[in-house]
Amino acid sequence: MLGTVVPGTGLLNAGRRALGWLALVPFAFVVGAAAVLWFSGRAVEVLQQYVLDADVLLYLAVAAAVIGVAWSGVVVATHLAQRRHRGVTGHRVASALLVAVLLAVVVLPAGTATRYALVSRSLITSLFPSGQQAATDEPTGTDEDPWAGIPRVNVLLVGADTGADRIGTRPDTLIVASINTVSGDTVIFGLPRQLSGNFFPEGSPAAELWPTACEANGGGGCWLNAVYLFGTQNPQLYPGAEDPGLAATEQAAAGVVGMKIDYTAMVNLTGFQDLIDAMGGIRLTVERRIPIGGGERLNSAGRVVGLYPVTGYIEPGRNQLLDGYHAEWYARSRWQSNNNDRMDRQRCLINAAVQQYSALDLARAFPQLAASAERDVSTDIPASRLSAFVDLGRKVKEAPLRSLSFTEPLVNTGDPDYDQIHQLVQQALVPPPPAPSPAPTTTSASPSPSDTSSASASPSGSTSPSASGTESTPSGEAVDAASVCPA
Repeated sequence: MLGTVVPGTGLLNAGRRALGWLALVPFAFVVGAAAVLWFSGRAVEVLQQYVLDADVLLYLAVAAAVIGVAWSGVVVATHLAQRRHRGVTGHRVASALLVAVLLAVVVLPAGTATRYALVSRSLITSLFPSGQQAATDEPTGTDEDPWAGIPRVNVLLVGADTGADRIGTRPDTLIVASINTVSGDTVIFGLPRQLSGNFFPEGSPAAELWPTACEANGGGGCWLNAVYLFGTQNPQLYPGAEDPGLAATEQAAAGVVGMKIDYTAMVNLTGFQDLIDAMGGIRLTVERRIPIGGGERLNSAGRVVGLYPVTGYIEPGRNQLLDGYHAEWYARSRWQSNNNDRMDRQRCLINAAVQQYSALDLARAFPQLAASAERDVSTDIPASRLSAFVDLGRKVKEAPLRSLSFTEPLVNTGDPDYDQIHQLVQQALVPPPPAPSPAPTTTSASPSPSDTSSASASPSGSTSPSASGTESTPSGEAVDAASVCPA
């Protein structure tokens, strides 16, 4: 057993010195190097740098397999050497069982490490494009700070509603996450699917073609979520784009928020279910019955030809554990509701995921997550940026998460004022001031200057959720993402 934990010691004890030192020296070297790295405080940094490199992952997979085989050989050799050295002739069954257990102790971790390395390599090579940057004009940062010169990074998150009962792909969820690369302070902007108008840059080929082309697609054809179809119908507008529909959606979303979109990630609804299931579900408080299914069935001309049946309900309850199927319908259901309420539920879901899912949870579910991502996720985040995004993700988890949705009555979605939306975006990106200290108790009936400033900084109804979990009077301020969620 000692020869299994510290390879080579059992061989040395049995007089097989050459084999013993051959096993012990490499083991001692690896353990010593790992100890030095750990106590230097750079273990996570170094591991992160190398385990996100596809070539290194291949070497690690091979190394883990070789180490598993070699270590197993040492276990068997130690057993045989000890039996001869001690002159043991009995207890063969017990010895064989012990050796089998020790081999399992060695082989299972080595096999798991090999599997994780190969799965990680497959995910990186299939999902993340190679190359230094997605955009050549973007600052690359430095080795010490990969986000140097990049104060914010804006990521478009797209939930794709694709299926056999759907005509083409219409993004069911559109969110722009703007992340402060220094503090991790994040604002998520919810873009209603029914936003209308011309989202494209003035004078661009897309802007000139859009009003006529989108009207030809029937009812809802000029909404924001119809831009994907517009892009697939007009690939000549986006030469070189692997997915013209997604390229058009990114361009339109940039026009809505008035900011450059740095990266885009799109997940199919099937992949969303897989993610939640792989993480063991998600806990949410549901205030009312939410229908599963329902809604109008449209034909290719946008005309209502029937209704989707309601197949069930998500029942009310506090701190419920929802699986992927029910979490998906919690986020996407619009029947017996409205788009504003649905976007609030989406914000609650994002906030819950950020708060509940830990790095350990992600590691445990990684093989399932990776397999789902390869099938149902697409992104233009380059492989060279993965380590930087891991660092950024840690900051996001520790920082405030605020949200602002451009829903009615804040924005007239049928005829939106995009200058107003751009102004709201810039206001929302300003971090909120620290909460003021309680004012001292006074007998004066007149408000003090600090009372006045406090009142003006928090307009009535700006952050107070209504009974249904939605903002009762949207003020245009980005609020704590959890404030719209029932406790």
